[in-house]
Amino acid sequence: MATLSDHEEKGTRAVFAFISRIHGEDEGCQINFNFFQANRIIYDLNFGWTNLTIRNYISVTAEFPLEYLNGFKLDGLFMSFEKHLYQLSWEPKEQEGIYQLHFYGSEQDFQLTADIESIRRFGSQFKQAWDEAPLV
Repeated sequence: MATLSDHEEKGTRAVFAFISRIHGEDEGCQINFNFFQANRIIYDLNFGWTNLTIRNYISVTAEFPLEYLNGFKLDGLFMSFEKHLYQLSWEPKEQEGIYQLHFYGSEQDFQLTADIESIRRFGSQFKQAWDEAPLV
């Protein structure tokens, strides 16, 4: 499970948990996403992502703030071709090393504030959770 907690609002966090994965370049995974505010779950979604999207998401978060991905300049925006949570954007806040993150998809629109190290730790947790997800 990978969790990214809000730097300013205690109890606000995004949680990703891998349900299953299919090994292979052109395969994917089932993931559960929860968003909490004030320690109350406000959104619960099971969805699928391709392994390509997962690898890119790991790079964007574990190496945050990444300027280029696969030769493309990010400018604070990662987008994929997925239906759910296909966009992650970020803007620096006034306080050094703090960013406003925006999780967006066809039915999702969530934000939280986090520091660079927390985002990188989240990216590492996300990779570990992917590596340990049950194979189907």
